[in-house]
Amino acid sequence: MLQKFSWPYQLLMLVFILGLYAFMQQPAAVLASLKTSVDDNNASQWQSLTAKAELQPYGKALMQGLLKMKYHFDWQAGHRGDAMTSYYAGEEQLDTLSQQLASPVGFPYLLCGELIGFVEQAQQSAEGCWQLQGEIEWLSPMRVKIAFNNPENNWQSALFLQRHGLFNWELTALELPIERILRHYHLQLEAG
Repeated sequence: MLQKFSWPYQLLMLVFILGLYAFMQQPAAVLASLKTSVDDNNASQWQSLTAKAELQPYGKALMQGLLKMKYHFDWQAGHRGDAMTSYYAGEEQLDTLSQQLASPVGFPYLLCGELIGFVEQAQQSAEGCWQLQGEIEWLSPMRVKIAFNNPENNWQSALFLQRHGLFNWELTALELPIERILRHYHLQLEAG
């Protein structure tokens, strides 16, 4: 088909196809940069990639919900003194924990919804969301959703990337299966 067009149009078509390919690969490149900054614990690169995502308030709200759930569970079990002590001790640590969850070290735990595993420094799996391996879905030319599966609990988290300029992308939002995380934590509390 390209034989029908003269060489300048063929060259222009080739440049257009290469440009489109480069444009389509940008979210994968941002994901690779996120993975590299997590693997290398590179805080400055991490900050530049996640500045608009507001991960710390999100992690803090989620940790606070889990803390209140534990308080309520302990209170109902008749351990009122322990419930109050652990609740207030946990409240004092919320800011520190949420900052750590928003860092390269804590982000895989936040993304996978394993907040208790983060507090206990549990071992991470070698697959799925732990390795920042996700499926890219284009929502628009300006917005991309990257879905991650937690292999242990079979739930899905998502990152949203927003394009700024022609080839600049940054993380703008995080979506977690809050109900499933809370149900999982509730079952852990009941188990003991």
